[in-house]
Amino acid sequence: MKILITGGTGFIGSHLNGNIKLSSNDVELMDLNDTISCFKKHSPDVIIHSAAKQKNHFGMLNFKADHLYDNTIINMNVFKAAQIVDVKKMVSLSSINAFPASPEKYYTESNLWNGEPHNACYTDGYCNRLLHILSKAYNSQYNITCAVPMLTNTYGPNSKITNGVVPYLINKCYEAMVSDIDFVIDGDGSPIRDFIYVKDVARLIDWSVQEYDSIEPIIFSSGKQNTIKQLVELIVDYIGFKGKVVWNKDISASQSVKLCDNTKLKKYLPDFKFTSMEDGLIETIDWYLNSKENINE
Repeated sequence: MKILITGGTGFIGSHLNGNIKLSSNDVELMDLNDTISCFKKHSPDVIIHSAAKQKNHFGMLNFKADHLYDNTIINMNVFKAAQIVDVKKMVSLSSINAFPASPEKYYTESNLWNGEPHNACYTDGYCNRLLHILSKAYNSQYNITCAVPMLTNTYGPNSKITNGVVPYLINKCYEAMVSDIDFVIDGDGSPIRDFIYVKDVARLIDWSVQEYDSIEPIIFSSGKQNTIKQLVELIVDYIGFKGKVVWNKDISASQSVKLCDNTKLKKYLPDFKFTSMEDGLIETIDWYLNSKENINE
């Protein structure tokens, strides 16, 4: 079985297992003909679609139209090219940004369509929802087996500083330490999140490729909860920051609660062992300290 990964050199894609890992140097996914030619050249049986025009929180706020256009074109082209070259299975990485803004308590697969995504990331939310629509349509018309795992906040080595709250806070803490200044953070530290380590995601994607053949969404989440304050305390402790941590409480950082129910995943994989936040952060910070000179912000 030949597996091709779009976005294969990106943060998540670099950790996934596949025969062909494509980067933007290999194919322009916004060009349908180039995408078809590339897929024909490699003739994969399975495509893991993890490519996207990335935007951090501020990018999604300030460049909504560009974010929506670019990622819609990419997703449409990848599915069409996959169909043309007779790919047998698509595993497309969606995100919990696709969920409605106000879940009752936890995001669950069944409430995916019960309202609009949060205004702060609604273009990304709709781009991710499109992956679910494309999967259902191409499964129905062309009988392509499609799976659409929905990732919660993923962190780990190989991440850009701007790719999520974990690398952002690690970098900001380190810079405060070396500059001998206060570590200033927007908000009060109370927002609650669940995080999943990227190497756990890679193991779950392996399982998806081999065994999960449903078009129904499935959440990939550790089920463990952390406040941003707890996350900061772990980072400060491991980096060894001895200065002052200052919470800028006049600035609201984001949604107060953003948690997932991973009951469905646990029914399939009841014995799956997730990496603890402590162990995952140690590996991530070690990678950051060894790689910070080469990180592309």
